Amino acid sequence: MNSLPGDLFARALRQTRLRLGISQAELARRMGERLGMNVDNSAITRIEQQTRAVRLDEAVAAAAALGVPLIALVSEDATQENASALRERIAELAAAEQRWDQQGQDVVRLSREVQLLTAEQMQLDDHSARIAPAADGDYELDPEHKAAIDARVKDPGA
Repeated sequence: MNSLPGDLFARALRQTRLRLGISQAELARRMGERLGMNVDNSAITRIEQQTRAVRLDEAVAAAAALGVPLIALVSEDATQENASALRERIAELAAAEQRWDQQGQDVVRLSREVQLLTAEQMQLDDHSARIAPAADGDYELDPEHKAAIDARVKDPGA
Protein backbone atom coordinates (compact mmCIF):
# COMPACT_ATOMS: atom_id res chain seq x y z
CA MET A 1 0.00 0.00 0.00
CA ASN A 2 1.34 3.42 -0.96
CA SER A 3 1.41 5.83 1.96
CA LEU A 4 0.55 9.48 1.62
CA PRO A 5 3.50 11.90 1.68
CA GLY A 6 2.37 13.24 5.08
CA ASP A 7 2.44 9.71 6.53
CA LEU A 8 5.84 9.04 5.01
CA PHE A 9 7.10 12.36 6.33
CA ALA A 10 5.95 11.64 9.88
CA ARG A 11 7.63 8.21 9.94
CA ALA A 12 10.81 9.39 8.24
CA LEU A 13 11.05 12.46 10.47
CA ARG A 14 10.94 10.31 13.60
CA GLN A 15 13.30 7.64 12.23
CA THR A 16 15.84 10.19 11.03
CA ARG A 17 15.66 12.22 14.25
CA LEU A 18 16.17 9.11 16.38
CA ARG A 19 18.96 7.82 14.13
CA LEU A 20 20.77 11.13 14.58
CA GLY A 21 20.14 11.15 18.32
CA ILE A 22 18.24 14.45 18.26
CA SER A 23 15.43 15.07 20.75
CA GLN A 24 12.10 16.54 19.71
CA ALA A 25 12.96 19.68 21.69
CA GLU A 26 16.29 20.05 19.88
CA LEU A 27 14.64 19.55 16.49
CA ALA A 28 12.02 22.16 17.38
CA ARG A 29 14.79 24.58 18.39
CA ARG A 30 16.73 24.03 15.13
CA MET A 31 13.58 24.39 13.05
CA GLY A 32 12.68 27.59 14.93
CA GLU A 33 16.08 29.06 14.08
CA ARG A 34 15.56 28.34 10.39
CA LEU A 35 11.99 29.64 10.38
CA GLY A 36 12.75 32.69 12.49
CA MET A 37 10.01 31.83 14.96
CA ASN A 38 9.36 29.64 17.98
CA VAL A 39 8.46 26.00 17.24
CA ASP A 40 7.03 24.12 20.19
CA ASN A 41 8.38 20.62 20.71
CA SER A 42 4.78 19.40 21.14
CA ALA A 43 4.29 20.31 17.47
CA ILE A 44 7.04 17.81 16.59
CA THR A 45 5.32 15.18 18.75
CA ARG A 46 1.97 15.73 17.03
CA ILE A 47 3.55 15.71 13.55
CA GLU A 48 5.36 12.42 14.28
CA GLN A 49 2.15 10.92 15.73
CA GLN A 50 0.28 12.10 12.64
CA THR A 51 -2.26 14.05 14.71
CA ARG A 52 -1.14 17.30 13.12
CA ALA A 53 -0.34 18.00 9.48
CA VAL A 54 3.04 19.45 8.68
CA ARG A 55 3.23 22.73 6.78
CA LEU A 56 5.55 22.97 3.79
CA ASP A 57 7.83 25.53 5.43
CA GLU A 58 8.06 23.28 8.51
CA ALA A 59 8.92 20.27 6.36
CA VAL A 60 11.69 22.19 4.60
CA ALA A 61 13.02 23.49 7.94
CA ALA A 62 12.91 20.01 9.47
CA ALA A 63 14.86 18.49 6.58
CA ALA A 64 17.47 21.25 6.82
CA ALA A 65 17.66 20.87 10.60
CA LEU A 66 18.29 17.14 10.19
CA GLY A 67 20.74 17.65 7.33
CA VAL A 68 18.81 15.51 4.84
CA PRO A 69 17.17 16.36 1.53
CA LEU A 70 13.42 16.93 1.81
CA ILE A 71 12.75 14.15 -0.73
CA ALA A 72 14.25 11.66 1.73
CA LEU A 73 11.48 12.52 4.20
CA VAL A 74 8.55 12.28 1.78
CA SER A 75 9.35 9.47 -0.62
CA GLU A 76 9.58 5.74 -0.03
CA ASP A 77 11.22 5.45 -3.43
CA ALA A 78 13.98 7.88 -2.49
CA THR A 79 14.74 5.87 0.64
CA GLN A 80 14.69 2.57 -1.25
CA GLU A 81 16.78 3.97 -4.11
CA ASN A 82 19.27 5.37 -1.62
CA ALA A 83 19.49 2.04 0.21
CA SER A 84 19.93 0.21 -3.10
CA ALA A 85 22.63 2.63 -4.25
CA LEU A 86 24.36 2.27 -0.89
CA ARG A 87 24.38 -1.53 -1.17
CA GLU A 88 25.78 -1.28 -4.71
CA ARG A 89 28.57 1.08 -3.62
CA ILE A 90 29.44 -1.16 -0.66
CA ALA A 91 29.70 -4.16 -3.01
CA GLU A 92 31.80 -2.10 -5.43
CA LEU A 93 34.06 -1.00 -2.59
CA ALA A 94 34.53 -4.58 -1.40
CA ALA A 95 35.48 -5.69 -4.92
CA ALA A 96 37.90 -2.78 -5.27
CA GLU A 97 39.49 -3.65 -1.93
CA GLN A 98 39.96 -7.25 -3.09
CA ARG A 99 41.61 -6.04 -6.30
CA TRP A 100 43.78 -3.65 -4.25
CA ASP A 101 44.88 -6.50 -1.96
CA GLN A 102 45.63 -8.77 -4.94
CA GLN A 103 47.62 -6.04 -6.66
CA GLY A 104 49.55 -5.42 -3.45
CA GLN A 105 50.40 -9.13 -3.28
CA ASP A 106 51.45 -9.01 -6.94
CA VAL A 107 53.74 -6.04 -6.24
CA VAL A 108 55.41 -7.88 -3.36
CA ARG A 109 55.81 -11.07 -5.43
CA LEU A 110 57.21 -9.23 -8.45
CA SER A 111 59.57 -7.17 -6.28
CA ARG A 112 61.01 -10.35 -4.77
CA GLU A 113 61.42 -11.93 -8.21
CA VAL A 114 63.19 -8.83 -9.53
CA GLN A 115 65.53 -8.86 -6.53
CA LEU A 116 66.33 -12.56 -7.05
CA LEU A 117 66.87 -12.16 -10.79
CA THR A 118 69.03 -9.09 -10.23
CA ALA A 119 71.17 -11.00 -7.74
CA GLU A 120 71.49 -13.93 -10.15
CA GLN A 121 72.43 -11.59 -12.99
CA MET A 122 75.09 -9.98 -10.84
CA GLN A 123 76.49 -13.44 -9.97
CA LEU A 124 76.55 -14.41 -13.64
CA ASP A 125 78.27 -11.16 -14.59
CA ASP A 126 80.82 -11.64 -11.81
CA HIS A 127 81.40 -15.25 -12.83
CA SER A 128 81.84 -14.38 -16.50
CA ALA A 129 84.29 -11.62 -15.61
CA ARG A 130 86.42 -14.12 -13.67
CA ILE A 131 86.31 -16.79 -16.41
CA ALA A 132 86.86 -14.68 -19.50
CA PRO A 133 87.35 -11.01 -18.68
CA ALA A 134 87.76 -10.03 -22.35
CA ALA A 135 84.61 -11.88 -23.47
CA ASP A 136 82.34 -9.12 -22.09
CA GLY A 137 79.15 -11.13 -22.00
CA ASP A 138 80.24 -13.93 -24.36
CA TYR A 139 80.23 -16.86 -21.95
CA GLU A 140 82.81 -19.59 -22.62
CA LEU A 141 83.83 -22.51 -20.50
CA ASP A 142 87.30 -22.59 -19.13
CA PRO A 143 89.53 -25.07 -21.06
CA GLU A 144 89.57 -27.68 -18.27
CA HIS A 145 85.74 -27.90 -18.12
CA LYS A 146 85.50 -27.88 -21.91
CA ALA A 147 87.94 -30.80 -22.19
CA ALA A 148 86.00 -32.76 -19.53
CA ILE A 149 82.71 -32.27 -21.40
CA ASP A 150 84.26 -33.11 -24.77
CA ALA A 151 85.66 -36.30 -23.30
CA ARG A 152 82.22 -37.43 -22.16
CA VAL A 153 80.36 -36.49 -25.33
CA LYS A 154 81.01 -38.81 -28.23
CA ASP A 155 81.33 -37.25 -31.63
CA PRO A 156 78.26 -38.41 -33.62
CA GLY A 157 80.31 -38.44 -36.82
CA ALA A 158 82.92 -40.81 -35.42
